[in-house]
Amino acid sequence: MLLRRVARRIYNKQPAFCSYRNAQLNSEALPLTNSLSSGGRFFSSSPSDSHTTARSINELSKLSAASKASGSVVSTKEQDVIVRLLLNIGSHKEVRQYLKHFANVDTLQFAIIKIGGGVLEESLPTLVSSLTFLQRVGLFPIVIHGGGPQMNDELDRAGIPAEYTDGLRITSPEVLAIAQRIFQRENLKLVDALEQAGARARPVTAVFESEILDQKKYGLVGKVSRINSEGIASCILSGCVPVLSSLGVTPNGQILNINADVAALELAKEIRPLKIIFLNTTAGMKDDKGQLMQTINLAEDYDYLMAQPWVKYGLRLKIKEMKACLDTLPLSSSISVTSPEHLQEELFSNKGSGTHVLKGEKINVYSDLSQVDLGKLKHLIEDAFGKPLVDDYFETLSKRIYKIYLSQSFRAVAILTKENGIPYLDKFAATENAKGDGLGETIWARLISEHKQLFWRSRNNNSINPWYFQKATGHIRDVHWTIFWYGIEGIDNIRDIVAKATSLPPTMQQPTAGKTTQAKINLVVPSKPFRVGLLGARGYVGSHLTRLISKHPHLELACVGSSSQIGQSVSASLPDTPKHLKFQDITPDNISKFTENEHIDAWFLALPDQISPPYVSALNTHSLSPLLIDISADHRFNPAWVYGQPEVNRSKIRGAKRIANPGCYATGMFLTMIPLLRDEGIAIEGIPSFFGVSGFSGSGTKPSPRNDPVALKDNIIPYKVIDHTHQAEVSHQAGANIFFTPHVAPYFQGITLTASIKLRTPLTNEELYQKYANFYKGEPLIKVTPQIPLVRDNVNKHTVSIGGFAVDPQTRHAVVITTLDNLLKGAATQALQNLNVALGMEELLGIKEELETDKK
Repeated sequence: MLLRRVARRIYNKQPAFCSYRNAQLNSEALPLTNSLSSGGRFFSSSPSDSHTTARSINELSKLSAASKASGSVVSTKEQDVIVRLLLNIGSHKEVRQYLKHFANVDTLQFAIIKIGGGVLEESLPTLVSSLTFLQRVGLFPIVIHGGGPQMNDELDRAGIPAEYTDGLRITSPEVLAIAQRIFQRENLKLVDALEQAGARARPVTAVFESEILDQKKYGLVGKVSRINSEGIASCILSGCVPVLSSLGVTPNGQILNINADVAALELAKEIRPLKIIFLNTTAGMKDDKGQLMQTINLAEDYDYLMAQPWVKYGLRLKIKEMKACLDTLPLSSSISVTSPEHLQEELFSNKGSGTHVLKGEKINVYSDLSQVDLGKLKHLIEDAFGKPLVDDYFETLSKRIYKIYLSQSFRAVAILTKENGIPYLDKFAATENAKGDGLGETIWARLISEHKQLFWRSRNNNSINPWYFQKATGHIRDVHWTIFWYGIEGIDNIRDIVAKATSLPPTMQQPTAGKTTQAKINLVVPSKPFRVGLLGARGYVGSHLTRLISKHPHLELACVGSSSQIGQSVSASLPDTPKHLKFQDITPDNISKFTENEHIDAWFLALPDQISPPYVSALNTHSLSPLLIDISADHRFNPAWVYGQPEVNRSKIRGAKRIANPGCYATGMFLTMIPLLRDEGIAIEGIPSFFGVSGFSGSGTKPSPRNDPVALKDNIIPYKVIDHTHQAEVSHQAGANIFFTPHVAPYFQGITLTASIKLRTPLTNEELYQKYANFYKGEPLIKVTPQIPLVRDNVNKHTVSIGGFAVDPQTRHAVVITTLDNLLKGAATQALQNLNVALGMEELLGIKEELETDKK
């Protein structure tokens, strides 16, 4: 279908995401940035704020470009106003995160917003304002609306009783006729209101091809059998917001009534949007006492909720269908139920609102450290805090342990001891990739439901403190700590817990100055090797990977895929592999079976672009949740994946399950740009430009003029001189636009990149060199040199060389030259670094032996 084809072109089946709801859930975490105040709701006018606003406007400019199709272009002045409006919704970091996030999302997969009929009656102006704002900045949600209250009023006037079974409206021919009129009226009402507000909108019909669900039981109620998305794609690509009603049609043309919640969720299964949001008049889902249910972790809560007598009718159907939808989507997927007033907050901040429904995972409870894998628990805590535990932490904890609440995947934990008879929250942590999955909220809900009293402490500069203020019933602050409590009353009791909390020794080692490196984190040494699978082993990168894996003391190559060499010995083609291995026919349909049967801990996907998404989709719901490292470009723009550049993103890679390996050119350009962008003392004017030359191995093994020795003889060939994917990749990941012109030369491997950059800040050659040398100090694979690096100096080596620093003092035109091996640091080396870091091992295992050889 058109929508799937167009969307896949850029997003490759982007998983549904709903809300990055939680802050870092650590009791001794990183300090607040100086721009945050009161949980990030306000901003000051300091120079750093102006810099942040400028960068936010840059991202907004990318979004507004998407709105040109509708003839609505956002001026620079309007951009500034919009960014400052958003800064009152979320913090600088949040707003920049989401503007950058959405600026690189294909508009077809931005969001599905389901609107309840009550919202159309009671909150139409607010809804229209929010939707118009989104289109104004180039974001086009797919809107689907209901009409329940309107239907009930119309049926009442017609003297027809409103009847339901299993939460579905029984639909007779008379009821269906009324439904058709109501949905057409409400659809046009919303479209007209959007048009009058300056937004382009269009009704889209015949989206839901359906079959009759059970005519005897429900009447003319449909079950969606196919999504016809051509109309949606055409609408969005024309610059219009598509507005759908939930009527289905059979192949024979019979109109059917479909529950709007069901229709929206069926649509979400098909297109996998970045956001799934339900808007209603109650701003969420409520329990039997009328209290808002902030988080529903279906893995934990589904059976309980379905057993409650008050979960019935529409609520029961909604929860059931949400689970059916999320069961088909990745673990990180979720759904937000909120109100039109909170729509922008839901989209542009971490706070979220209403009810957050997530696929979730089980929370296991232990009462003894011997019941837990301490190696994994240690890795979880240190990953979340970004620094190591004190050496005797577990030994001391074993004498005081009360309960451990631990997520099934070891991504979130709460550790309780008992101090003076009251539960003390000794550790509360979630890994970077667990943010937004609601695991922290889930564990917190368990803690509060099972303990009437609780106290804990947090460093005064901890960014989670605003969240703690919301959860605590009281707090007090001293020089180093804020002590929080819940359910504890009485001056004497509070005095006792404060004294106890402040007397406890620190449990995390305090970081030394400088960047956090692999050496500062306590590393995992597995008791048995991690088992690795590889797809694409016979390509240039795959052959290097097999060699590096063979040198790794803690990896075992257990499974290798090839469609053309099925059953043949792997070692016949790749000498560094185990003799017993044979090439397997691994497909998206059977990769889960291979993962389970071979106990695969991690997969390397060294496949051509646009091939990996079906494999990833098959593994997203697998219970073993193996680590995936995609070496293609398919997931580099996907915010659910970590960008695998270890020297810069090491803390995010640690513990991640989905890693997008950078491109070869992109690696060099990204490493060249980041020191300039991260240095607050340097400002860049205009857009940096890169002239790149690569050996013909970068064009792959498939014959083409770019890897034909005859065509390349005495020649250099420019290609994809506009809009190369690595240009988009670096602009996206670095947060600053670049220009890039690639060329292929008549040698096999190696890359040279010449960067031309206009500096606003005057620097000498030596000063520019020192900026880079200081930034990459302690990074063994990054060589910074005053001399011009040559391609041959890095061929068949794991390093990147950055040098040749030159600045024209009159024009402030700077030149930086970067070289690397496209098959190693540009692909295989970096992939192995990513695996090592993600699994908690020493980063250069399998690599450092060859580094020592290079030195000799």
